[in-house]
Amino acid sequence: MTSEILVADIGGTHARFALANINNHHDIRLEKITVYPTENWVYLEDAIADYLLQVKAKPARAAVAFAGPVNNDQVSMTNGTWQFKQSEIADFLKMEEVKVLNDYCANACSLALLRDDQMIKVGRGQIDERGNKIVVGPGTGVGVAALISAGEKWKPLASEGGHVGFAPSGDLEKEIYNILSHEHKRMSAEHLLCGRGIGSIYYALGVMNGAKNERLHPSEIVDLATNHDNEDSIRALKIYSGMLGCYASDMAGTFNATGGVYLAGGVLPKIEKFFLESDFRSKFEENENLPFVKEMATYFILEEQPALIGAAGFYSGMFL
Repeated sequence: MTSEILVADIGGTHARFALANINNHHDIRLEKITVYPTENWVYLEDAIADYLLQVKAKPARAAVAFAGPVNNDQVSMTNGTWQFKQSEIADFLKMEEVKVLNDYCANACSLALLRDDQMIKVGRGQIDERGNKIVVGPGTGVGVAALISAGEKWKPLASEGGHVGFAPSGDLEKEIYNILSHEHKRMSAEHLLCGRGIGSIYYALGVMNGAKNERLHPSEIVDLATNHDNEDSIRALKIYSGMLGCYASDMAGTFNATGGVYLAGGVLPKIEKFFLESDFRSKFEENENLPFVKEMATYFILEEQPALIGAAGFYSGMFL
């Protein structure tokens, strides 16, 4: 059994922490999982210090999954204000080692560690067990990363794929795009597929049918759809899910994801019922430019903390 490891998943909205142990079979056990609003702190180091004080732990090592590029020593959050220097964080926390990885690299690592009962298959498709895998996750932003087979190990590959241009599919999506496009110099996939995108779609539907829908928070739209049977809310959630299908298809083709396409992030668990009733899979398969994606399997991750599992996995020896 390895010694205890601090693991963290730092996003634009929530900061998640846990203590992890890894056994010889790469089974990872998470304990003392705690979720805080990211806005509670100005600095990552203070958030970690407060968590460790709360759980009365002094681990020697940590793996921090962070929502932003980690290529340079200075790391800054893509959709937030937190920043720090990788070279200084271990000394500040009085630890032997702190590994820092992109948050969706951590989600990608989890794909080699999750059990079958921690996900559900959406539609048809097959997987090549050693084929490239990708994870796509709508949340505060849209995360995308790949897991590439490298001999007996795996190599996670970060990306900022959420910022590629949005490509509408069909007349309805084109009309929504036309209503919203003036708000951005260049409309990206993230503008419509992050959580806020649900509010934008709902607003656009109101413009189209004269309902004058306000730009609501996604949770309000889910409430209207679930508890009030509101037609525009239900349509917005299903249109959103279809758009996600097209985008996931593009990413699957980009990374040749014969090992499967996996959906994570904070949005889908909140709209699970509407997502599973949507045409996500048919939209995923409609890409005439990438017909081979029809054979790729798509999965909805049920595990609530895949990035924490993936971050811990960085100490398992499975990854390059």
